[in-house]
Amino acid sequence: MNTIKNILMIIGAIALYYMVSLQVQYGVTTKVISEMISPELHPDAMEKVYMPMTNRLLDTKDITMASIVRVPIDKELSNEDVEEAMESVAVERSIRSVGMLPLSEMVELQTGDKQRYLKIYQYCSPRTAMTMVDHSDAFSAYLPCRLAVIEDKQGQRWVYTLDMNPMIYGGAPLPPGLLEKAIAVQETINAIQQAGATGDF
Repeated sequence: MNTIKNILMIIGAIALYYMVSLQVQYGVTTKVISEMISPELHPDAMEKVYMPMTNRLLDTKDITMASIVRVPIDKELSNEDVEEAMESVAVERSIRSVGMLPLSEMVELQTGDKQRYLKIYQYCSPRTAMTMVDHSDAFSAYLPCRLAVIEDKQGQRWVYTLDMNPMIYGGAPLPPGLLEKAIAVQETINAIQQAGATGDF
């Protein structure tokens, strides 16, 4: 019992040290705490956005990894299988494919050097996009929705996309109509991502 108590005291002391340090250096601790308990934020902000993002950041030390969702691709699938599955789900769910960027292929043509696979896919629902921008111009930075098929340095391929939870749940609650549309887009992008990873569509 004493051992557990001592461990908890040490954890508490470390947490207090960092909170004080942040407050002294940047003046942020008080503001962060007050904002996190603010009734103006979405009630799921901590659970769906800030705690998961913080945990991923602490685990990876990489803010970009903290802001994405990635799914491993079945090793039996070819890159063509992945693309066909993603495009089929996009058509089925009536979201427009607005561009593809075969980055690794382009660099190979420019340099003559073999690259690990990287291709970017872009999708957009124009009416939903305009509704989101009407709510906040800053939403335009999220457009169009993107997925990346990338081969990592160990040879495993992944489908990456931005985590849309911060946009949906990270601030003040969205108006009901916009929330419904944003969740529908998120579900569509997730479905495209899962189809690419598994080949099922």
